[in-house]
Amino acid sequence: MPKRRRGDRGGGRTEKRRRRHLYLVFDDWSLGYTIRKINFLSSGNDSDDSTPLAVSGEGAGRRLPKPFFRLEAPRGLPQYITSALGTRIMALHPREPAGADLVPETSFPIFDVRSRGVIFGPRSKTYPARPIYLPVIGNMLFALGDGSFELLPPPPLEQPGRGGWCLWSAWFEPPPPPFERRHVTSYAVHPDDDGGNALVIISVENGGGAATFTFDFDMGARAFGWKRRGEWALPFTGRAHFDGDLGGFVGLCKDPDAAGHLCSCDAAGSGAGDAAPAWKLGKENLFSEDPGQRHVGATLVYMGRKSKFCLVQSVAIEDDSATAGQCYMYRLTTFSLSYGENGELTTGKSRRVRCYKVPSKASTEFILESPVAFWL
Repeated sequence: MPKRRRGDRGGGRTEKRRRRHLYLVFDDWSLGYTIRKINFLSSGNDSDDSTPLAVSGEGAGRRLPKPFFRLEAPRGLPQYITSALGTRIMALHPREPAGADLVPETSFPIFDVRSRGVIFGPRSKTYPARPIYLPVIGNMLFALGDGSFELLPPPPLEQPGRGGWCLWSAWFEPPPPPFERRHVTSYAVHPDDDGGNALVIISVENGGGAATFTFDFDMGARAFGWKRRGEWALPFTGRAHFDGDLGGFVGLCKDPDAAGHLCSCDAAGSGAGDAAPAWKLGKENLFSEDPGQRHVGATLVYMGRKSKFCLVQSVAIEDDSATAGQCYMYRLTTFSLSYGENGELTTGKSRRVRCYKVPSKASTEFILESPVAFWL
């Protein structure tokens, strides 16, 4: 499988100059969602990960910044909020029955975190159950759900004579996958050298059996196709990220005995019948080891270049003053990855931790088990 050129990994020189932030989505607003912006360059309660954080008091977590943006939409469905198209967050919420929609019938809102402007894209034909959204090279959006598979092409360029407006291409349906969404265990995207193609890699497990498939597409030629790669599965749980400096994929290890550890996986070829790629287990446990903090869920965010990542971990803390007897906190761990002297994957001394209290109204199961976070 070809590797991306070094100059392309961060989106080019223009992309490297733009300061990025972490955006967290919460369904804590009475009418919908808030998006909070975390600036890692600002002063905070960063600490070396070797120093345990207090379970209660000021060390338990600081307050989140005020909402950067509010989205009026049906609550309890944060999995339908995704990021793609560079600096844009997309709200792909399902239609509500009996005319109770809080979003337009034929379009969905797209919020640009850079300009703070809102535009509208074409609604999907169907809204996937348990969706997997993957932005891919060329600013396309890959959307897979139970019984549905669609792609949203890149946004159009402005056309003369339209006053800066033009119609956005509609979603289209490529050949369906040869597996069911509910069997998917891990997935990733591998970009190519010239930015025109991309390879989506998906592993499934069902009844003790495993298989990995690729979806290869060339937007220029409008060529699409699924390939069965072999009877093996990627070693990750959920999404993995391609890192050009490490030469492979990085994600949270799916082995329960290695919970909290990362693993890296070689970038396998695109042909059918490939052998399972080699992989390495990360040296450190990145989950909180504080006995007063119970792990609830986690999301790994790739920070774009130089093998930098942020692990957003949701933890529960006993709190007698809380309605349910416990409160929740997001534990943000930023770090850089490299291979050690013996070839092991390690964060070295790069780990830094910052903690935030989760708003008390944001108690949806999906938010806590799968934090919604974007690096834009």
